[in-house]
Amino acid sequence: MEKYFINSEEVTDLRDLRAIMYGEGVFETLRYKGRMPKRIDLHYRRLAKGLEFLKIPRPTYEDFLHSIDETAASCQEKDLYVKVVVFGEGRGFFPLQSSKYNILVVVKPYRPLNEDIKLTVSPYRVHSSDPLLRIKSTNYLRSIVVKRDAREKGCFDGIILNENEEITETSSANIYWVKGKYLYTPSLDCGVLEGISRIAVIENAKKEGFVVVEGRFGISDLKKADFVFISNSLHGIVRVSGVDL
Repeated sequence: MEKYFINSEEVTDLRDLRAIMYGEGVFETLRYKGRMPKRIDLHYRRLAKGLEFLKIPRPTYEDFLHSIDETAASCQEKDLYVKVVVFGEGRGFFPLQSSKYNILVVVKPYRPLNEDIKLTVSPYRVHSSDPLLRIKSTNYLRSIVVKRDAREKGCFDGIILNENEEITETSSANIYWVKGKYLYTPSLDCGVLEGISRIAVIENAKKEGFVVVEGRFGISDLKKADFVFISNSLHGIVRVSGVDL
């Protein structure tokens, strides 16, 4: 019989066992300004896709929305940071599939970025064939080491390259750059998470008359840009002040 102890005290509630031991779960982060964001359905679809890949049962769309609304209603503030985590529950032997899911919703007052957004090139690489790059896994170690390295260098975040030295994204945002009427962004095939804000940026850029190029680019391509920006669902579009090449 398996027993589990934390700080020498026996633990009998094992709902989060697999999440702690293996990082088995997915999450979505969004901004909740008194109501659901416009593309909340896309957040759910991406969440569901990640859960399907990890073979974790998924909540219904209605339960997903209810969990967010109910938690947000407990806060006096109306402009909120919201993180929804769905993690598996089941026996500790890792090859076995989760038998059920649990939902964790974290809310706190939204705080806009109030710092110089300078990027550096991360020394840590990804491989474009890694399927885990396409889901928002709670196993966040890669993003942690990328962000910490950038902070130690006095930058906001790091640009992650793949095995071909191609730009992918930062630890928590998609990246773009503009040259004239051309908007460039790395192709999903490079090993890029399809951000919800990325979809909106591309759609709006086309409406504004930009030629959108999704392709394979190296760091040298950033030197030719008129300006660089990043985006995610929490902070929207954020202009980059500089790139430490």
